[in-house]
Amino acid sequence: MSEQVKLAERLTTELCDFTSIDTSTGVLERLEVLLADFIICVASANRLNENASLLKNDGAIGSAAWLASQSAYEDKDDLDWSAVNHPGSVVFASSFAMALTYPHLRENFLRSILAGMRSSASVAHFFGAGHRKRWHITATAGTFGAVSAASAALNLDPSQAKRALHLAGTNMGGIGQVSRELQGTPRFNRSAAAALGVTATLAAFENIPAISNLWSGDRGLLEVFDLEGALTHGELIKDGISTVRVRTFPATGFIHSALLGVAQLASAHRAPLKELTVTVNSGVFPILSDPAKERWWNLQWNCAAAWASKDPMNLTPAPEVEKLVTVAGGNIPLGSAQISGQTENESFDLLVEHAPGLNLFEGQEIAWRNQKWSSMVGDDFSRITQLASELVRGTANDSTWREINRHLRGE
Repeated sequence: MSEQVKLAERLTTELCDFTSIDTSTGVLERLEVLLADFIICVASANRLNENASLLKNDGAIGSAAWLASQSAYEDKDDLDWSAVNHPGSVVFASSFAMALTYPHLRENFLRSILAGMRSSASVAHFFGAGHRKRWHITATAGTFGAVSAASAALNLDPSQAKRALHLAGTNMGGIGQVSRELQGTPRFNRSAAAALGVTATLAAFENIPAISNLWSGDRGLLEVFDLEGALTHGELIKDGISTVRVRTFPATGFIHSALLGVAQLASAHRAPLKELTVTVNSGVFPILSDPAKERWWNLQWNCAAAWASKDPMNLTPAPEVEKLVTVAGGNIPLGSAQISGQTENESFDLLVEHAPGLNLFEGQEIAWRNQKWSSMVGDDFSRITQLASELVRGTANDSTWREINRHLRGE
């Protein structure tokens, strides 16, 4: 048995052991914020998306698909740059779908979301960068996150949870083309991952047969999906919470580092701008420089706006600055940005290595997050944060769940 297969089998075993989940204070405090962000994203979508839905009334599987789609409706759901995926949109959708459809499972809700986030992150790292070049990692690793979330909600034992994981693994997918075209299709991949995870779990509960060899051979996951099957920083299991960011700026997450850096430089250099050059990862740059795409995706326009406002939360168009901004793709890590230029007084150069949104309890991050949430759901955001806290702290009651159901279902 190869070292990769041994690691894969170990990964499966550890992810199916729900007694080893990290419930430390730091993890739970961050989880409250991430849960609130998910509920607010869905609630905002319910207000904006007036299309009738058949999925949301179609049981746990349909609800999971619908919630996952709604959470990504405005492209504001959470982001984990360490794995380059959006875990909460899939995992939380699956956990809430199980809890809302089967009220007797609500006592397992916290374990469900922690198991799902752990699985999504651990699998995403295990799959590796080579896999991400061809496959949509939110869909593939997200499937494992969804099945672990649903399995923990249903309180499956390790052998049943492994069956569910194997059933999901034989059907997962999501081609990487969606990350190039970005025409809204990533929403469907989130939906499909959540629905598959719940489906596989319910099938395992009914003892539907699953393959025994998921990983090895020319038809196993390791080869078919180009998996690296390696440890990251010497670790196999990730908690799935510590590295997740809340996206706050009103533009695609691919340019948040650029917007932050540009706004900081504009505040520090008040003289009239002569030129500004912003370089981001070459792999994602074509998406961010396509004039056919809406403003949300445009690196040049949004950086010009951030320079004019000196505020990454205020991206009011600034056409007079746009002509001074040059954008490019280069050997820059995904999620980072290199910014250089000059004013009439001096030159400047800045590398922003880490995107904002990770330091959830830092004052500026809180202010940005509250501004985002208020713009999406108004004063309701304060109550939603309280509801998320009740869920994590184990104080949720029937009234809590009725309110959550109202926000998530828009009814």
